[in-house]
Amino acid sequence: MDSSQPERDVLIALNRSATSANLMAGVIHEVNNVRQVISGTVELLQTRPDIPPAITPSLDRLSKQTARAAAIFAEVLVFTRGTIGDIARVNLREVAEHSLALRAFFIKRANLTSTLVAPEDLRFAVKGNRSQLQQVLLNLIVNAEQASAGTKGAIVVELDAADGWVTLRVIDAGPGVPADREERAFSAFVSTRAPADGAGLGLWAAREIVAAHGGSLTLEPRPSGAAFAIRLPAANN
Repeated sequence: MDSSQPERDVLIALNRSATSANLMAGVIHEVNNVRQVISGTVELLQTRPDIPPAITPSLDRLSKQTARAAAIFAEVLVFTRGTIGDIARVNLREVAEHSLALRAFFIKRANLTSTLVAPEDLRFAVKGNRSQLQQVLLNLIVNAEQASAGTKGAIVVELDAADGWVTLRVIDAGPGVPADREERAFSAFVSTRAPADGAGLGLWAAREIVAAHGGSLTLEPRPSGAAFAIRLPAANN
């Protein structure tokens, strides 16, 4: 086999991802237009006095599902419309909630559950680029999904704040990472999956982004599973 084949496959996969991202914006716009037509029609039907009572529950379900679709589109657009140059105060609790909402379908499909642990009496504000920080968290959640596949376990996103730092952990129920492979896990193009399923850039990109925000991304030791910990300077009040 040509020794350059793996690298070529990765580059083709990256190009496919970029093409898919460009297509996504148009697809979201078109599907959202369809959703609005369905939602508007349902609302009109719900106001008609001659609708049989047996139809009412079905209209209610349609209304709830179109509202759910609208929320999903909104979550995606918050991420895709973000620019990488904007620096502002970012609430990591909000970023975590949005990220878990975006991955909810995939987590459920993998027979996994997810939990956000974020004490209400603490603030998790940092200064940075929201879109990039969400990219970090999405990468870690996807990594946790892949690591936990087949375990029927939980993905836990945990937030803490102390001594001027905000810590966000993504904990999975997978087999963990051997100590001698911890640093290699953060290297570019390192992946146990086929190039079409990921170019092996998730953890590398996450660590680069966090470092650019003045923080660190490390793998914390655990008796089982893995815990990736993001540590960022807390935003000044």
